[in-house]
Amino acid sequence: MTGGYPAHGGCCVLRYVQGMVTERGDVVLPEGWRVDGDDLVHEAELHGWRLTVVSVLSAPWDGPTSLRIDPPDDLDAVVETDGITAELMRSISMAEIRRTTRELRARLGRAADGSVAGGVLERVETDHDYALMSREYVRLVEQGYRSPITRLAMAWGMSRNTISGRIRRARATGFLDGPPGKPADRLTDKAKRFLEGERHGAGRDHPDRE
Repeated sequence: MTGGYPAHGGCCVLRYVQGMVTERGDVVLPEGWRVDGDDLVHEAELHGWRLTVVSVLSAPWDGPTSLRIDPPDDLDAVVETDGITAELMRSISMAEIRRTTRELRARLGRAADGSVAGGVLERVETDHDYALMSREYVRLVEQGYRSPITRLAMAWGMSRNTISGRIRRARATGFLDGPPGKPADRLTDKAKRFLEGERHGAGRDHPDRE
C-alpha cells in the first residue's frame, strides 16, 4: 500500500456498481472492473484516494492477490491529511469485493475450484434457462460434490435458497430426475433436447416438444 493525502472532508466511501449484466456469448463486466491478461482488476475511489484490487484468475482462491491505495493526482487541492487511516481502511468492503470477484470468475469460466465453467444465469425464466442450470447442477453432482446446490450458489454469488428453489422447479417441470425421495442426479430427455438445440443454434427459442 502507498501513502498520501486524502480528498476533502466527509467519510470515505467505496463506490460500487451493484448491477452486473451478461450478454449471451459475452461477459460484460461491471463498471470499475476489467481483465488484464491473467488478472481481474477492480478500480474504485475512496473519497479521493484510488483503490486498485487485483485478483489472479489462475489462483486457486477467489480472494484478492494484491491491494493498493494511492493518493489523488492533485495533491495541491488537499488541505489536510492524516495519511491512510483506520477509517479509510474500514470503508473498503472486502466482503463485497470477494463476492463480486467470485461471481466474475465463474462468469469467465475461471471458478477457483474449477467446478463451474458455464456462464452465470442471473435469471432462470425460460425452458432453455432451466436446461442450462440443470446441466451445471448435474455436472457438480457427477463431480462428487455432497452439496451441489451450495457449490452452485457460491460460484454464482447467489443465496442457497434461490438456487434450491430453482432446482426444485427444474425437477417439478421435468428438467431433472432422480430416485424418489432423493436429490435429483441426472438430466431428463426434455433437458437434453433443449441443450441439443443450443448446440445447433436454436438457443432460447428451441421449442419444448414433449
